Amino acid sequence: SFDMGGTTAKGALIRGGRALRRYEFEVARVHEFKQGSGLPLRIPVIDMIEIGAGGGSIASLDERNLLKVGPASAGAEPGPACYAQGGELPTLTDANVTLGYLQPQAFLGGRMTLDADAARQAIATGIAQRSDLEITRAAWGIHEVINEDVARAFRVHASELGFDYRRCAMVAFGGSGPAHALRIARKLRIPKVIFPVGAGVMSAIGLLTVPISFATLRSARVRLTELDTQGLHAGFASIEDQAARMLEQAGVEPESIVIERRLDMRFYGQGHEVEVSLPADVRVEQLAELFVRTYAQTFAATPLDAEIEIVNWKIEASGPEPGFVSHYQASAPRRDTSPAADPGPAVPTMTTRIFDPLAQTFVDCPVHEREALIAGAWVEGPALIQEREATTVLGVGERLQVDTHGNLVAILSANSDSERARS
Repeated sequence: SFDMGGTTAKGALIRGGRALRRYEFEVARVHEFKQGSGLPLRIPVIDMIEIGAGGGSIASLDERNLLKVGPASAGAEPGPACYAQGGELPTLTDANVTLGYLQPQAFLGGRMTLDADAARQAIATGIAQRSDLEITRAAWGIHEVINEDVARAFRVHASELGFDYRRCAMVAFGGSGPAHALRIARKLRIPKVIFPVGAGVMSAIGLLTVPISFATLRSARVRLTELDTQGLHAGFASIEDQAARMLEQAGVEPESIVIERRLDMRFYGQGHEVEVSLPADVRVEQLAELFVRTYAQTFAATPLDAEIEIVNWKIEASGPEPGFVSHYQASAPRRDTSPAADPGPAVPTMTTRIFDPLAQTFVDCPVHEREALIAGAWVEGPALIQEREATTVLGVGERLQVDTHGNLVAILSANSDSERARS
């Protein structure tokens, strides 16, 4: 998943429909986004990478006159220069307005008009004049520096977790994410990008639709050769009761609580563990097979011939889903799957001009309103797809289609000339 908002960009690996979890989160990594260069917080969190890159990220020139963007942010107040609220420093949002990727009259569904002249002026005085660049080139530099920073951070995260982006799909959301997702996906060689319904506020939708849950763990190193099935289940008993009590205190009926058990396991002597999910009636004799299978899936390598040990015992207790249905989900287009119901190409509502990095100039670009797109319709780039809280940017030659649930799905061709030029 890729979430970029106004201040930060976050990436997390979803495997088997579940986000990976960890019990220590490192914020504000400063040395090439590497582990150990930030501030560790010992709390249960989604295992993700987070960097200071968002719509409000401020562009500047360092002591070598090289362009950098973020982590300093203009925030919501005064915000980017184009907000016309007193901000004068150039930001990523100002660059996207200057490049035509954000339409001033369509921001927040037309409830707020952006000042394109102020955006250009901020980039001119803050970057272009000081680096002898034309304003559009400076704006493109800001846009592309953010793309590369995010891609570099995500590569570090992938190497830490041992997975290959070329075998993944990206789900892109947040107020700024859809404008940058396809270029970042190309840099990472991700073949498929999904823009969910309500992409701009997907984090808020997730907060309202996720079941209430409580996660905890106990650390106890035990070799599998020293454990029997009774000891395995006894190891979970105390923290399982604790998790269930927490949910009951939050108003969840005991009979609706679902308990999931997981173990952090490793080969004896290793410094890193892999998380193994357990069936409810698991026996000790099954643990080695479950671990070896998970290890091979994680590292794509033949497991070692060594003893296996348990490091952490984890419990997650969850209540029922709230049943909340957002406006976006309720109004998502549904596709008629009959053979004669192919809607073909979507019809744009207007045409604008956006900067094309391949042609190094502005080109005509159709603009589509996302709410008007019919399920099954497809859009070919260059194109902008606008919704109230976000804009999806398609480059020349890129294409996406509206699926049966209203999501926008882009399939990126591999090893094409245009891909090499973009990345």
